Amino acid sequence: MAEAEAATTAAAASAADATPTPSESSGRRPIPTTVQRGVHVILRDSENAQKVFWLGESCKDLRMGRYPPIPIENVLGMPYGAILRRSDGGQWNRFFRTAEDTASAAAAAEAAEVYESNQHLAQDNSAQAMSPGEVNEMKGRCGGEAVVEALASNSTTFATKTKFAQEKYLKKKQQKHVQQVILIRPSLQELCETYMKSGRNKVCGLRFDYLSSVLCHSDVRTGGRYLIIDSAASLVVAAMAQQMAGNGKVYRVYRGGCPEKALTELDLGSRRSIVRPMPIEVLQSTDPASLEWFKGPVLGPNENAEDAAAAGKLAGRKARVQGRKDDFDDLKAQGVNSLVIVTGDEESQLALEVLEVGLKHLRPGGRVVVYGQNLQPLAAKQGEFRTSGDFVEVRMHQLFTREYQVLPMRTHPVMTAEAMLVEGFILSATKVQGEAGEDVSAEAPGGKAEEKVSQLAATSLLSSILCLTARWVTRQFRSWYVCFNNARAAL
Repeated sequence: MAEAEAATTAAAASAADATPTPSESSGRRPIPTTVQRGVHVILRDSENAQKVFWLGESCKDLRMGRYPPIPIENVLGMPYGAILRRSDGGQWNRFFRTAEDTASAAAAAEAAEVYESNQHLAQDNSAQAMSPGEVNEMKGRCGGEAVVEALASNSTTFATKTKFAQEKYLKKKQQKHVQQVILIRPSLQELCETYMKSGRNKVCGLRFDYLSSVLCHSDVRTGGRYLIIDSAASLVVAAMAQQMAGNGKVYRVYRGGCPEKALTELDLGSRRSIVRPMPIEVLQSTDPASLEWFKGPVLGPNENAEDAAAAGKLAGRKARVQGRKDDFDDLKAQGVNSLVIVTGDEESQLALEVLEVGLKHLRPGGRVVVYGQNLQPLAAKQGEFRTSGDFVEVRMHQLFTREYQVLPMRTHPVMTAEAMLVEGFILSATKVQGEAGEDVSAEAPGGKAEEKVSQLAATSLLSSILCLTARWVTRQFRSWYVCFNNARAAL
């Protein structure tokens, strides 16, 4: 009987192994649940600082701030979200939360029913009996947890503090003295927060909520076609490639250089193949075929046509140039669904140039989305869009985000000096089509577009006059009615 059950179990296991998973049947690589070689990982330390690492074959250890090097062997095989903490012996081991942490949280919740305060405590920095030298000496021979316990036991005011104050004190000391990191899978939100912490100007101040709004207004979907200039470390391009799942086209315009930081660190795999870089000089030129970008490759002075390696390189270059020509012809023939512009303050002129050449390839009904950190240039462009008659739904968006601490009797906004409630502005509009089926934006000045604007202005003026006349008649009728009732009451 036992042998039969074992055979049945083995057959079921082999059948389960033979059944393809949804990711395998769709041709997509399954998402790993543990840290492996050949991927990126984000480390977050106890002070909430974040850094991205590439776990290549040459990677031996990870260096995070002032922490000692973390051997790669301690990271590989760990599940995402795991915590590595440095022990007393200097080893990095996985840390598990114990039941004592849950018990302390429950005790703090019970203590929330009793109102207490720390108004009787003196704030003169004389409560700690240990000197900084003793603390540094102890950190050299003990772990961070022992240092935090020693600081709490040598504090003369720790026992008299409220439960909330004690928890806050321990958390603050742990952030300073306990060396630990959290393993995080790279995602759009985590990468955006990592780049914002390292330098806001590097990503044009593009916060994650602004990134989500740009994608929403651009109507990014599978099979779409988009023309974009992205100066935010390729965050927007990477978000488009991830959301489109390898189906569609993203023409990325650039000048000088084309950074691909987020495209690389998001580990998109084959999905990033839909991104097609294209210099802005190609779109601005009247004779693109004469540019160096479209010219065919030639053999170098040290290369021989009969050499197999040289022939392979030459064939690869020819295929690359032919792919560029095909992409450019496809852009001119079919156009794009949306035009997205995300640039910094110093690239305002480049943004205007991309907007000018991009509108020529934007289909009627397509979306225009412009992100900037200054209000005045976008407000001026908003006025141009509204008066031109080429666009509808011209709107300016400004997002307000505030982070809150949510704890029992301690819910309040996070008060930090670097809290930026508003990072920038988003201008969005929809391109329209003329009455004869022609693109309105392609008309010459003084044509049907300006005539349509004049008709709209005249209609608006007439509506205002009629509204004012109706208000005057209503007011006069009320006054006459009051006089009539007074006269009738007098009689």
